[in-house]
Amino acid sequence: MKRIGTVIRFEYLGYVSAKVFRVTTIIFVAAILILCFLPQIASQFSKIDAFQGEKDKAVILLGGDALANPIYTSAFSAKTLESAVKKTTWTDGNKEDYSEEDLKKLIEGGDCLFAVYYNGGTDYSFFAAGSKISAYSALGTLDALVTESARQAAIARLPEGQRGEAAAISGMAAQVNLIEIGGNAENNFWIGYVIMFFLFYIIMGYGNYVSASVIAEKTSKAMELLITAAKPLDLMIGKVVGVGFAALTQVAAIVAAAAVGITANLTQWKAFQPTVFEMLTGANVSAALAALLLLFFFLGFFFYAFIMAALGSTVSRAEEAATTTMFPLLLLTAGLVLGFFTLSGAMNKALVSVLSYVPFFTPFVMMGRYSMGEVTVFGAAIGVIVLFAGVLVIAVLAAKIYRMGVMMYGTPATFKTVWKALIARG
Repeated sequence: MKRIGTVIRFEYLGYVSAKVFRVTTIIFVAAILILCFLPQIASQFSKIDAFQGEKDKAVILLGGDALANPIYTSAFSAKTLESAVKKTTWTDGNKEDYSEEDLKKLIEGGDCLFAVYYNGGTDYSFFAAGSKISAYSALGTLDALVTESARQAAIARLPEGQRGEAAAISGMAAQVNLIEIGGNAENNFWIGYVIMFFLFYIIMGYGNYVSASVIAEKTSKAMELLITAAKPLDLMIGKVVGVGFAALTQVAAIVAAAAVGITANLTQWKAFQPTVFEMLTGANVSAALAALLLLFFFLGFFFYAFIMAALGSTVSRAEEAATTTMFPLLLLTAGLVLGFFTLSGAMNKALVSVLSYVPFFTPFVMMGRYSMGEVTVFGAAIGVIVLFAGVLVIAVLAAKIYRMGVMMYGTPATFKTVWKALIARG
């Protein structure tokens, strides 16, 4: 046990003191904080834009019924449009003031970003440079204004006794009284989605590091020196656990940055992006969810890291590394895909229940089921026990392969030699 502790300490300190670890941690933390402070950053840019007066220029030209009907003229006045289409300065006029050629010259010369011809009704012409995608951001608002003004003009033409009823009918819309039990379905979906990507990239990234480290030690002949100081089993367990603690350190820094950033900017998100604010405040994040995430992170990492360490020990040349990690990575990817299917409800629930207790897929499928409220804490706890048992079995099998693999040089391991190592006693 003392030797394992020494190896754990050596692997942990070696990893966290590496420059790449510090740089990637700083990048992740900085990216999280920038994302969390996005409302305040955006507000500063808005102040700069307002100070510099950098606004898009547009022309609205009315003719026919649109020019004669006050319903249209009030809806399409420069003042109304500037409040509806943000960051745009409008110039209004009559269709007789500009020809199509005049508008094309204004747009091509950069004096105008886009222009609108409107005669009333539901049809209108929109002039914009095809090379400037920003011009088309106004189309959605213009469509809504044209639709509503055309509807109001049509109602105004009806006999006075029918206008109220017509207005009520045209304004009819579905009004749902949503009563959700046990959290918000959409929020739960996105929580599960983020958790699965988080688990996948952490397990894959650090699992690959374990495999690469084993391969580097073996191909550089450093393994020959290491096994004189510690048993192969001690080396394997110490390496996996040490890297696991390093992964936890990085994850803790990222999660802490996210917690601080979200807490400091929660009220700003309400004004900047209400949808994101609702997701953050309505997130069904509980102590049980956090505990399960931590358990599945550790157990899932150990499960796949032991496999990668064992397979990495069978490599005789660095060029063979990709083939050894392909199998566990395929299983890991399959688990992620199955987890997404679980979140979307695209799979048979009986099949999902079975797969959630298969250790290769448990971290993803079980977290998906729990996020969507399809399994209780007790059911998820059984998944934890099953995965823990799977880790123990894999650790025993990996130890046998590792003990054989680190002593093999020159000849690649075959299925026959691996099988002999698995069935060997001791």
